[in-house]
Amino acid sequence: MNYQLSLSGSTELDILILFFVVNIIFIVLKILFRKNVDYKFIYGMVKTEKYTYIMESLSKGLYAKILSISSLIISPILIFSSLIFLIFGLVTRTPTYAPVIPGASYGPITLPLAQTIISIFIAAFIHELSHGVLSFRNKIKIKDWGFFYLGPLLGAFVDPNEEEINKTSKKEQLKIYGAGATINIIAGFIFLFILLIFNQLTTTFNLAKPYVSIVSTIPGTYAYGVIPNDSILYSINNYNISYLNQIQEVLNKYSPGQNVTIYTNKGTYDIELVDKYNETFLGVYVEQEYNYASNIIPFTGSLLLWLFIINLGLGIGNMIPIYPLDGGRALKALLEAKFEEKKAKKIMNIISIIIVILILYNISFLF
Repeated sequence: MNYQLSLSGSTELDILILFFVVNIIFIVLKILFRKNVDYKFIYGMVKTEKYTYIMESLSKGLYAKILSISSLIISPILIFSSLIFLIFGLVTRTPTYAPVIPGASYGPITLPLAQTIISIFIAAFIHELSHGVLSFRNKIKIKDWGFFYLGPLLGAFVDPNEEEINKTSKKEQLKIYGAGATINIIAGFIFLFILLIFNQLTTTFNLAKPYVSIVSTIPGTYAYGVIPNDSILYSINNYNISYLNQIQEVLNKYSPGQNVTIYTNKGTYDIELVDKYNETFLGVYVEQEYNYASNIIPFTGSLLLWLFIINLGLGIGNMIPIYPLDGGRALKALLEAKFEEKKAKKIMNIISIIIVILILYNISFLF
């Protein structure tokens, strides 16, 4: 499959408008809070020492206890999974480590602009918050925390004292470095669960009425040039069609050479069926569509889906063993538990260089 990276003209304009708005916001913030704001046009950061008591409070409760145990178990699994994910991409020539660009298309996959930006911000926020919580749990000082933007991307950061982290046991270091990725994986599956419930409620209360759209017809078939593009398919020989799978179920009742009557919103058409790979074929490209009771429904469903995808992607990608990513720091802590610090650092540097080269090769599949 072709995963070539592309941006439409309208998407580029939307990104520029968003970038312009974010710049205005940061200019205002720079004027109001000069010392706490770093503004560099393409990049901006707001940092503060306030409200760290929230992380400190969470560090004393059940959340921190569960996160600590989960991180110890899940972190090594994620390091291994990140490498498997990379190997899969290299073997199948799939850009599994492609940079996430809101609004961009990667072959047939398009990242919706607003949903992707919101998802990245939420995933980054809970990721950094979890680092802070386990830092406080180990009585490590948080120097500051805050938010930043880089181009169209919004993110968050927490800055614990690295020297104090290095004084803790290797086990606690592994927990702290793996906390962000661990919470992303857990949150990802929570969002998936919410999405499944949301879809069920949408169906139960009839908030989304399904229909099949005929996008275009295929040359060399009897439907070509007869059935108009962008038609809504109502039925085939009085068999009502609402879902894609129903089309082949109906066509299997007939044989190539037979005629069927196609009912659409643009007219009724008698079409002779053809054979394709030993199956009866109508000769149209179709898509599943829905009529929603409100525009907020498809947006919410899409947002929940991308919250799942982005959280999983951040959880796995951030644990790739490259120093100074969390995965690299976690693996370094594991290596230092077995080797002396100098040797562990040398091994980590070699691993990082090899994986960076492989990731760059993986990203090249986009072009």
